[in-house]
Amino acid sequence: MSGASGGGSFVVRLDADAAPVTVARLVRLARAGYYAGLTFHRVEPAFVIQGGSPAASEYVGDGPFMRDELGLASHLRGTLGISTRGRDTGDAQLFVNLTDNFRLDHDYTVFGEIIQGREVAEGVLEGDVIERVDVVRVR
Repeated sequence: MSGASGGGSFVVRLDADAAPVTVARLVRLARAGYYAGLTFHRVEPAFVIQGGSPAASEYVGDGPFMRDELGLASHLRGTLGISTRGRDTGDAQLFVNLTDNFRLDHDYTVFGEIIQGREVAEGVLEGDVIERVDVVRVR
């Protein structure tokens, strides 16, 4: 999967083995154009960037909620997770870990990692628009 904003693009490898429901949902939404035009509405330096809400809010996403897919994956720098509002409340909002965030382990689903263009993600500013998200290949 690749995403583009005004500052460039980055490529993400999705982990369907670790988070099959999450990956299937995000692929479906990306193919439907859900993310195009949305923003990164939350930027916490040395923590995360977050986007995927039509209302640019932590409380509005694509329903219904999905169950957490917690496993052995850690929230390392460059990995992606699903934002929630409590246990089993994930939707379409995602975040990129800007640093190793081990305190998020066992509470948030990790579903992928940036494999190209991490510096682009790390340079995202609050309000930057997600121009598009493309599904490059599905295995």
